[in-house]
Amino acid sequence: MSFKDDLRMMRHQAGLTQEDLAQKLHVTRQTVSTWETGKNRPNLETLHTLSQLFNEPLEKLLFGEETKVDKVNRHSVAKKIDHDVNLKKRYRFWTISLASLLTLTVAGIGLLLFGYYQGIDTIDRINPFLSYEVGYTKLPSSSEISPRNKKTDGYWTAWFTDSPMGNEWTKLTLTTGENPGLKDPYVMAYHKGSFVKEARIVPRTYLSKAYVSNLKGLETLLKTKNTPDYKLFQHQIHVSDTIQDLSEE
Repeated sequence: MSFKDDLRMMRHQAGLTQEDLAQKLHVTRQTVSTWETGKNRPNLETLHTLSQLFNEPLEKLLFGEETKVDKVNRHSVAKKIDHDVNLKKRYRFWTISLASLLTLTVAGIGLLLFGYYQGIDTIDRINPFLSYEVGYTKLPSSSEISPRNKKTDGYWTAWFTDSPMGNEWTKLTLTTGENPGLKDPYVMAYHKGSFVKEARIVPRTYLSKAYVSNLKGLETLLKTKNTPDYKLFQHQIHVSDTIQDLSEE
């Protein structure tokens, strides 16, 4: 019996239509029809799938019952093909898996970078490449930070100095409540990128002279408008240049 007859018989015995078989093999019904009319034959991988689907020896689908190839050679060839097809399937599986993993990794890193440079606190909060640090800034006026301010609901934005060297700056948006009565109030923020975990109003004595000097330098710099340095702080979320260097350029 030829392959086309074997296929038709196995399909009928399984109670499948050509459309049913086509769906299981991920081909069209017309393709199955060409196999059963002898106009075409499936490739080795599809033959392997048919062998598993109908629980028939692969060598029967390859050689049929009319072939003159001896049984030993038939079995050897079928076994070799079965091995090669399985290797190909495993190779395809790992290739697709690795490609998917690489795509997800690149997309994830891209999302983390986007969140960092756009100042999206919800993304920075889960960013495993960022660490928490402490930044300081001068407390704004009472009208800006008041929870009664309907425009801001008590949230305000300012540049925080994260290093006594003055070379790490982060623009943070947060709420602290009103000044408890300190004469020279500053704000200490525990943050991870743009995500502020905790902030409190502290007296000037909490800060070293270096931090205070950094903030005074920034205040002077921001008064000099229409300069590259001014625009840098106006349009960035993170700045890694020292105030001294920026002021001297």
